[in-house]
Amino acid sequence: MQVRLLNKKEKQEVIAYISSEFPNIKLELSPKTVVRKVKNEKTTLYILEGLAAFVKFNEMFLPILVESLNKNVLDRMPSVVVDMGAIPYIANGADVMRPGIVTLEGKFEKDDLVIVRDEKHRKPIAVGKALESSENIMKAEKGKVVTNLHYVGDKIWKFCVEALSRYQNI
Repeated sequence: MQVRLLNKKEKQEVIAYISSEFPNIKLELSPKTVVRKVKNEKTTLYILEGLAAFVKFNEMFLPILVESLNKNVLDRMPSVVVDMGAIPYIANGADVMRPGIVTLEGKFEKDDLVIVRDEKHRKPIAVGKALESSENIMKAEKGKVVTNLHYVGDKIWKFCVEALSRYQNI
């Protein structure tokens, strides 16, 4: 696992990309904001000191599901709230099916990233890609509506937790 600080140009490129992909998330950066890059063979984690953390996996940036570090990002994204019966399936990588949805929080369009949350505690359990707009999902009665891209306990999550535990000691 390689850890390094990004230089000014790299930092600006990462911030510009994240800002364009996640327009709802306003990252307040100063010139002194530290951005660390933690990389293994398949995954790259970008830690924006004190602000957020994103993982780049398969050429896609995703917010990581470590709520203690990324709560401000996760809370600004639209959410799909699922019933407690759907959680074990989603936490094993299953996609979100319409019957498991209790409610939607925020509006989104097809192909937007959404946070999947449990109905009891509203904890983020997955990041997914919407297969329909929020309006169409509420009208639907059945079928797959969100593709699961990253969930608590997956390889990305394990890499991020390991990297963050090591990062604390840097």
